Amino acid sequence: MAKFNEIERQQKIDYAKALYCKGFDFETIGKFINISIATIRKWAAENDFEKARKSRLIALSEIRATILEGWSDMLDGKKPKITADAAAKLATAFEKLSVNRKSLTYIYEAYEQLTDEYMRNIQNTTKTPEKQALLKHLQTARKFMDNVIVKLNKEILDND
Repeated sequence: MAKFNEIERQQKIDYAKALYCKGFDFETIGKFINISIATIRKWAAENDFEKARKSRLIALSEIRATILEGWSDMLDGKKPKITADAAAKLATAFEKLSVNRKSLTYIYEAYEQLTDEYMRNIQNTTKTPEKQALLKHLQTARKFMDNVIVKLNKEILDND
């Protein structure tokens, strides 16, 4: 396994933690980021991946789903899981973002959904050649998309 500088190492740890928070197992994470399962387990223990999984930030799609579910519950005469005040605060926080930042948020959300779908397919595929082909394709796409996201972040945040 290659040695990483501290920045690269931290990026790998952060990415492994993010994947773990989304429900992926150590084997899949290790194969995806080309790190041994033992190292992933070590990082998980040292960086409290489990705590991160329990307290992870809610994605925009989850916020929308929660608000819509609450609305549906109210229409059905049930008590919603989210209060009207909490839903209003979430909506207000999002509305305060600039148009460019909202667009970037939606792009990133779509990118994460695409990555998650790949990861589910990889994790659920039983045939090794298919799994390796999907993994290689995702790694290539991820490399290019990470560059796009970094460029968009810089462009949007520098112009806001």
